[in-house]
Amino acid sequence: MNKFDRIADQAVEGLRDATGLKVLWENTATTGLDGFVVIDTGNNTIRLPTQIRQRAMAHHVDELRQLGKPNTLLLAEQIPDSLKQTLRQTQQNYLDGAGNCYIHVGSMLLIVQGRKLAPAPAVAKQPFGKSGLRVLFSLLILPDAINLSVRELAEQAGVSVGTAQHTIDYLKKSGYVISVDNKRKKLIKLDKLREQWAGRYAAALKPSLIMGCFRLPKNLSPADWRQVALQPGTYWSGEPAADALTNELRPATLTLYTNEDKAGLLKTYKLLPDPDGPVEVNQVFWKDFADTSNVPTVPPLLAYADLLSIDDPRTTDIARRIYQDHIANA
Repeated sequence: MNKFDRIADQAVEGLRDATGLKVLWENTATTGLDGFVVIDTGNNTIRLPTQIRQRAMAHHVDELRQLGKPNTLLLAEQIPDSLKQTLRQTQQNYLDGAGNCYIHVGSMLLIVQGRKLAPAPAVAKQPFGKSGLRVLFSLLILPDAINLSVRELAEQAGVSVGTAQHTIDYLKKSGYVISVDNKRKKLIKLDKLREQWAGRYAAALKPSLIMGCFRLPKNLSPADWRQVALQPGTYWSGEPAADALTNELRPATLTLYTNEDKAGLLKTYKLLPDPDGPVEVNQVFWKDFADTSNVPTVPPLLAYADLLSIDDPRTTDIARRIYQDHIANA
């Protein structure tokens, strides 16, 4: 049984348990789809074309809709609450690994909420721990980094040579690297790699980067973020980065990445330590890159991941746009 079949079987079992209906999984994959969820309501049988993901993200909704197939179902082991709210508002069918769902087909409406996902059995160590995520980030934001020497890649990512080599070996073994010619390689299946990175960043790497939360001087609110002049080596992420990229978000929280220490932050930006403050400050974890924009922002992939971690429908919608406009189609 492959990973997607395991996720589907778990979700279908949860839906059966929650509703008492007969629900089956058909793993007959077609173009853009992984199979069908079949629901016997007693009066009729509904067959939902299904796309499976381990963790659903905003851009998966656009991918599903581009298929143009009616009644499609987004099935994922994990779906953030903010994304579920967006899916319900847009009447997009979904089912998660615990059996929570929104399924609206014709006169049938199924809504299941509040079920918890059973703990997963112990599995082998994740290939992308804290250091591996640093390496993968460098590879994803620098398209030609896959052609660096292992030592150069390790320096770029700020990790040991052994970690860089282990990460490259995993990517090659898993089919993410192909040879263009005798000298050059190319990273492929980028959407899947970005999904893995964004899905693990907030839990596996970011906690080690957080320097603290702060509040702005009394005369400023998060919406006034453009009045804060950042020094070289400090970058906006999250909501201000989204505003800079789209001009369509009024930030309620601010996220910064910096090379400065805490004392430098207090002196330079007059930030005041406050565990409930709206300004989150993190350490830069990549080698500084040339940023020629008027507003210094982190790479879009990091802004995307930070927006998803806010778990708010308004930031989830903006995250989806940033992925399409500045990541997938860049």
